[in-house]
Amino acid sequence: MGSRAARDTDAWSNTVITDDALPRLADVEFEPLTPAYLRLRTITAAITAAVAAVIALVVIALAPSTLTVVIAAGVTVLVWAGCLLQRLEVRRMGYAVREHDLSFRRGVLTRSVATVPFARVQHVSIGHGPLDRRFGLASLDVRTAGGAIGIPGLPQDTAERLKRLVTERAAELAQDETDTTDNDTTEIEPDGPARQPDGFEPPAAFPPPETPHDGR
Repeated sequence: MGSRAARDTDAWSNTVITDDALPRLADVEFEPLTPAYLRLRTITAAITAAVAAVIALVVIALAPSTLTVVIAAGVTVLVWAGCLLQRLEVRRMGYAVREHDLSFRRGVLTRSVATVPFARVQHVSIGHGPLDRRFGLASLDVRTAGGAIGIPGLPQDTAERLKRLVTERAAELAQDETDTTDNDTTEIEPDGPARQPDGFEPPAAFPPPETPHDGR
């Protein structure tokens, strides 16, 4: 038992990892979303901006005043600025598939990267928005016990292939973890006879019973 513990101690290590040796997600090459998704977002943003402009004109016509014009113009400018930010956001979006995880990057003013390990995946699904089917697009939704990430703007075939990849990798890693757990058993050597204290003498065996005599 002592030799096994020594072997386990020799195999285990906890080496310090410096900052320079840490993996950098910024160095990973992210795959951009398809241009069809940018066209879809542009169309929806243009429709939203046009509706806002029409509403602003109606408000000005019904209540013509300097304050109304300023408010309507300000709202219209904000809507158009939001539409422009949407286009920039789509251009910054991207996903990266690595051996053990899936990452999704987004954000314009503040960027964020969400990463989901395949070993923690619990559910994978493909969704479609109101206009996604017309543009041949789909979104991939990957859920774990601690959260989820959604990747929009994927071609239908790409979403299906990613779903199959994530599902297969999650199953493989779960099986590997199960096999590792089953093989990680500790051998317990049987204990030897109990050690008695010094000076201890075991009791003598009981003598055999005497045979009764009839006195003859």
